Amino acid sequence: MTSEDRPIDWGTESRLSPVDTVMWRGDTDRNLRSTISMLEVYDCTPDWDRLVAAHEWGSRMAPRFRQRVVEAPLAAGAPSWAVDPDFDLHYHLRRIRIGGDGSMRELLETCEQLAMTPLDPRRPPWEGYLIEGLPDGTAAYFLKAHHALTDGLGAIIALAQLHSTSRDPIPDKPQPPAPEVDEPSALDVLGRQLAEEVERVPLLASKALEGVLALRNPKRALSKVLRYGRSVPRVAGLVSPPGSPLLAGRSGSWRFTAFEVPFVSLKAAATATKASVNDVYLGGLIGGFRKYHERLDTMVDAIPVAIPISVRKPDDPAGGNRIAVGRLAGPVGIDDPFERVLTVREQVRAARNEPAVDVFNTAGPVLAWMPGQLLAQFSGTTSGNDLQASNVPGIPWETFVAGARVERMYPFGPLPGCGVMATMITHNGVACLGLNSDAAAIADPELFAECLVEGFNEVIDLAADHDDEEAAELPRMTRVI
Repeated sequence: MTSEDRPIDWGTESRLSPVDTVMWRGDTDRNLRSTISMLEVYDCTPDWDRLVAAHEWGSRMAPRFRQRVVEAPLAAGAPSWAVDPDFDLHYHLRRIRIGGDGSMRELLETCEQLAMTPLDPRRPPWEGYLIEGLPDGTAAYFLKAHHALTDGLGAIIALAQLHSTSRDPIPDKPQPPAPEVDEPSALDVLGRQLAEEVERVPLLASKALEGVLALRNPKRALSKVLRYGRSVPRVAGLVSPPGSPLLAGRSGSWRFTAFEVPFVSLKAAATATKASVNDVYLGGLIGGFRKYHERLDTMVDAIPVAIPISVRKPDDPAGGNRIAVGRLAGPVGIDDPFERVLTVREQVRAARNEPAVDVFNTAGPVLAWMPGQLLAQFSGTTSGNDLQASNVPGIPWETFVAGARVERMYPFGPLPGCGVMATMITHNGVACLGLNSDAAAIADPELFAECLVEGFNEVIDLAADHDDEEAAELPRMTRVI
């Protein structure tokens, strides 16, 4: 085997992390299912045989896609990953054709239905669909996977390595061998868990020693404990603003909407406001919520918002989830878009610097031993959020799949009890925004989409305040129909 045909360094951990475990067990409540999705739009229909071969190769290069979750007795403690001895690509990769005129609306409705269908927990938790029947010979690919498989950044890392940089086939491409099957029993998983707990003893002892040494300065130690204690309720969402009555409905039915805006416009707005692109993104989202409340004559001062905060370190394995939760009081009541973006900026900074920001990862080893029904309640800490928003760096170069060029990549996150999940990926200079809304929370989706476009564009227009002619001509956000 040459160095070129070895599997990529992605998804190599044998056990689910504490955060992965919470997400996996949260599926015991159908309203908390953690299915993440990606819709790729192609410039032509990819060759089916090449697409099948690409998935066969990809599942060898990233063996995590051949692995299923193996639970321990009583479904307590962190489960293990193990190669599925009955892995069947014919099950995971599917080919469908949509009816009607093949419009973007029909495509998104098809993807909604696919995303709401639960994954089979006895198999590797992903499914891929080639979707044909789009106008002018174009096609789409819809990938759904369980969030326990990876976070957004981990997914992009994998896609960047598994997509091709060439439309043409690569001759004599190395084919790694299929991963060896190592099917652990439930008792084997329990043995791994106990061994992991033993390995954790030195770390716990070290933490205990740190605590004892800290008592040499009792005042400082007490201050640190109190700061952490005050931070925990904020991170857990126990002191968030009340949810908007306009968005209170929950049904478990998902509705997808897609938008796009040239990344150059977001960068210009960020420069104009001395904020980050992420701050501008959040300011645009919250501006859209403000306009929606105005139109329906139900104004509130703030809404509960959650954002993922990456705690991924350079030496962390790719794959899995390395995220914490940041809580914001989305300033819907602020009319001035400039002030709104700056308010968001300061709230995001405060959220990132919360002493207890990583509390769920810290408490994860304990949470993982709780029964599934009880553990699901920790997944439900997001159910009070009106908005959850994620912004993931995308692939900045042209990519191809089985001879088709990837024109757009629209991400759609799960709805773990929240009203709206917004996810943005920047692909080759275009910020692609996928919105997943609960059908009961957003009663007028057409109006909401219109308000969201207005909210983003008023933030983009802040760049024109610098009297820059080029800024005044910046392309604006559009809804994909």
